Amino acid sequence: MGFLDIYFFYIRKFFSARAEYRLNFWIGLVANFITYFFTYITYWIITTELADIAGWNFSQLCMLYGTSLLTYALAGTLLWYSVYNLSELIVKGTLDVLLIRPMGVLRQLICNRFGDTFLAQILVTVIFLGVAVSRQEIPLGPGKVIYFILILIGGVCIQAAGMIAVGTLSFWTVKSQEIGDIFYYKIRSLTKYPLSLFPVIIQKLLTFILPWAFINYYPCLLLLDKDSTKFEMICGYLSPVIGVLLLIVSVKFFYFGLRHYTGTGS
Repeated sequence: MGFLDIYFFYIRKFFSARAEYRLNFWIGLVANFITYFFTYITYWIITTELADIAGWNFSQLCMLYGTSLLTYALAGTLLWYSVYNLSELIVKGTLDVLLIRPMGVLRQLICNRFGDTFLAQILVTVIFLGVAVSRQEIPLGPGKVIYFILILIGGVCIQAAGMIAVGTLSFWTVKSQEIGDIFYYKIRSLTKYPLSLFPVIIQKLLTFILPWAFINYYPCLLLLDKDSTKFEMICGYLSPVIGVLLLIVSVKFFYFGLRHYTGTGS
């Protein structure tokens, strides 16, 4: 049985267990849907009053934020509860159990918990992306559709790399989530808005140090024909490649940390 067969088997079992507590399941989905729905509504209100934000109208902002949120949600269904929050499994001793099983640890963690709460984020994003495209303000020909699929793959890889990196820090400190709150959550949240809105130092930070801008900003510049420099064009085209490279590096970093894992002593 291949990994995908095992993964989908775990998903079926997960939803079977969730069916025992349907009310909690639906409350979680609705709460997440409403939270992110109002983020899009905030864009609509701002652009209604100001016409645009740094030259980006409502539909373009939906594409910008939607690309970030969709890739985050897709990566989160796989990695959020078990890899990003790895410190909780380490404290409970769950990771030690995984170490004696024949399947790779990272694959076991992916199968350990399906991120069902992210389904609401995927749904609300698909709705608003559909609205943005249907308004005919975002032309998407066959070439751009293919490019959009590639940047989604690259974005998921970057988001996944960030989650794996934060989780890997748990091998040295059980407070890795606090680090993640700053470098993954707080700083990455800046990409909800056009990068050109921020000072140059922030633009460089999100490009060269913490490359969150490659998730959505540079790809969307190309997608929306808003790139104005050769550097922006190159970054846009390289975005999927950078995503794959970062994912490979993060996986290697994970297994490097795993080799140095000695347990919590509890």
